[in-house]
Amino acid sequence: MGVNFKILTHVSVGCVILLLVGCTEAPPRVLGTVERDRLTLTAPVGELITQVNVVEGQQVKAGEVLLTLDSTSANARLALRQAELEQAKAKLSEAVTGARLEDIERAKAVLDGANASVKEAQRAFERTNRLYATKVLSQADLDTARAARDTSLAKQAEAQQSLRLLENGTRSEQLEQAKAAVAAASASVAIEQKALADLSLVAARDAVVDTLPWRVGDRIAAGTQLIGLLASDNPYVRVYLPATWLDRVKAGDGVNILVDGREIPIAGTVRNIRSQPAYTPFYALNERDRARLMYLTDITISAADQDLPTGMALEVELDVLQLDVLQGVQQKVEQP
Repeated sequence: MGVNFKILTHVSVGCVILLLVGCTEAPPRVLGTVERDRLTLTAPVGELITQVNVVEGQQVKAGEVLLTLDSTSANARLALRQAELEQAKAKLSEAVTGARLEDIERAKAVLDGANASVKEAQRAFERTNRLYATKVLSQADLDTARAARDTSLAKQAEAQQSLRLLENGTRSEQLEQAKAAVAAASASVAIEQKALADLSLVAARDAVVDTLPWRVGDRIAAGTQLIGLLASDNPYVRVYLPATWLDRVKAGDGVNILVDGREIPIAGTVRNIRSQPAYTPFYALNERDRARLMYLTDITISAADQDLPTGMALEVELDVLQLDVLQGVQQKVEQP
């Protein structure tokens, strides 16, 4: 008796499900188009176009050079920065190595000459002072001799300091300054190298050239869009979801993508639903008008159907509600 009742129960469940399926309205559909990520390549500087390697509609690979701008000015700036780097390195090497022996010997010779000048000026001053005491020379002659002596003493002190500076070598602060100058020059070279490389526009990923309005010889301004690309991989469907379905469709839900000419629907997954409506702001509408709002929604296409062309119009079947109803009935019937 219990077995027969159980069989009868399952038969009843099947009948209920069939009735629900038959009574359930056809799931709503929304229109959409196949989209791909759009890549925009802009001009880094205002220069002349010297080379165009692709045409519209051409398939390109990641890393392929598409267009080249004139690099004359960039090469000149790079050469200037490289020369400044070599100069900074030479100054650092000089600071690390210290003074040459020839420079030290020359400083010693200058000091010897200054010492001799001091002795001569001192004797001249003493002689003038004695003659001034005997009233043979005037006060002006004595002042001139004193000034000559003081000048020679100052030159002697300067020569001593120059020799001491060469013998003691470079201070640690000067070494740090020289190292910092080399680092700054190296950074400037790297910047100019990057600017030179940017003059060759390359594809960041496998794509198709969508727009290319420029030709060789055109002079463009900085920031001008040069090439528009459409990524070859990961197409998706973009639809406008009615506001009345926001509480029944969420990211991660499965949908059916209907393509003209294909009998079997393509499996899709809701990837993202925009939080803001695509039309009039909801706070400016009444309850009736808010139901007409549309929310931009992206749907991922299954991996087996990645060959759909960009811009193709299709329909998306929102069957989330129907599946929820059937699953709910099954759960209730299966409960003991």
